[in-house]
Amino acid sequence: MIDRNGIWTKLQSYRTVILFGFALRVALFLGASSLCHTLERRPELSTPLTSIRSLKEGVYIYERGTNPYDGGVFYHSPIYLAFFTYIVPASSYFLTTILWSLADLASSIALIGIWRARRGLSDGTRECLISALFLFNPYTLLSCLARSTTSLDNAVLLGSLHFATDGQALPATLLLALATHTSLYPLLLLPPLLMILKQNTKYQQGSSTLTNVITYISSFAALVGVNFFMADSSWIRQTWGVIINVTDLTPNVGMWWYFFTEMFDHFRTFFLGVFQLHHLIYVAPICLRLSDDPLFATLVLVGIIGTWKSYPTLGDMALWAGFLGCFPEVVANLRHPLFTLTVHLYTSILLPLLHSLWLLTGTGNANFFYAATMVYGLNASLAVVDVLAAGMRVQVKKKATAMLLQEEMKDHDVDERADIKVIDKFWDGKGWSVVQFTGSLS
Repeated sequence: MIDRNGIWTKLQSYRTVILFGFALRVALFLGASSLCHTLERRPELSTPLTSIRSLKEGVYIYERGTNPYDGGVFYHSPIYLAFFTYIVPASSYFLTTILWSLADLASSIALIGIWRARRGLSDGTRECLISALFLFNPYTLLSCLARSTTSLDNAVLLGSLHFATDGQALPATLLLALATHTSLYPLLLLPPLLMILKQNTKYQQGSSTLTNVITYISSFAALVGVNFFMADSSWIRQTWGVIINVTDLTPNVGMWWYFFTEMFDHFRTFFLGVFQLHHLIYVAPICLRLSDDPLFATLVLVGIIGTWKSYPTLGDMALWAGFLGCFPEVVANLRHPLFTLTVHLYTSILLPLLHSLWLLTGTGNANFFYAATMVYGLNASLAVVDVLAAGMRVQVKKKATAMLLQEEMKDHDVDERADIKVIDKFWDGKGWSVVQFTGSLS
């Protein structure tokens, strides 16, 4: 007789979801290779800094004894150049298929680890949901099939956050240094990462913040040495320099390319500083305001970086959406989730359509595609604001519940008081609003 309960239990395991996600990716890579090659050219999924086509060209040039950074069209980190030259050949379709599929699996496992560390427990249903939301998110899947290095960057960054929440300072700082080298903007996540480590009980018995900063700087310096060995000093201008100065204006889903195409040269330096500082100004206030929950501060900063970086892709939004799955109490308190999802669906249709009208049929112009990217950016920004507001509402609810509902909750244990579902039930019963208590709790 078939044990239906046992089968259902196995299906509810996150391992089943992960294996199915891996099988789906390999099947699409091998069974729909023409689709994958088409996706490699899509500006929504790849930029000149993350394109597998550009990476293969750079590896080909390097293998023939020429520095690919001298040509002015190769922008990948020397770390990727070395990896895809000596370890996994960029020209091998099968090996890169396995690598990108495993990268998404590693990201999913890291998200589960972050969830467990945050909640202090293991929940099979929630872990399945977190894995499924990340692995079967169209943005994640398409970025993987396009073999954009954004998927690899996401895996490294999530691995760093997973080790940080688990109290393992050395691998957390090492992976963050690696992520900083490949895409630069993760440098802004160093403050909340150090706060996560400081908050962790294992960390308090280990090293200090200064030790971790030194470890990060040492790791960063070692990687700089490897890069100089691979490509002398020319790589700096062609990797970090391009990210900062935005010298390549290839269209993407970001706000920068069209703006700086139309910018007069004598204003360019000023607005470059304004745009780059736009990321930096959020770090201190968010870390200070959310100092009691640095992991949530990291979530907000990841959303800001993914929306406003100089060369974003849909894979950056996939990272943020998957990370958001580790905060179900925040999702439950969102004000406009349906609007956000609807606009994302709208832009996912509009972006390729208007890009085609502009560059393929010739019946449109750059304004068409840029209008779609502005809608995408505005919606992503509003989603980050909604998430930040929802997180603060959760904080206020918990504090107000502890102060004002002691009599009503005296029959419940301490763990149940911390459950946001129980708190929401009391608030709904009372008909209270968060606004009523923000002044008294600040």
